[in-house]
Amino acid sequence: MLINWYKAKKAEIKVKAVFYGAIAGIIDNRSPIITMIQTLFTELKDVPAEELRSELIGKIAELAHNNNKSDEE
Repeated sequence: MLINWYKAKKAEIKVKAVFYGAIAGIIDNRSPIITMIQTLFTELKDVPAEELRSELIGKIAELAHNNNKSDEE
């Protein structure tokens, strides 16, 4: 009985470690995501609702392209 409890606790700790590690990864990568969202908002705040979808897709593609250029340099 004690051995089964120990195995269950060990498995629980592993699951918690993976879960908390994923949360820590998201928190660590939060800054670039927030910067991208702020940039998108400032560029798209004056766009009419009818054109918003096409403009949003274009701006995201442009930001991704610029990020890839800066990563290569």
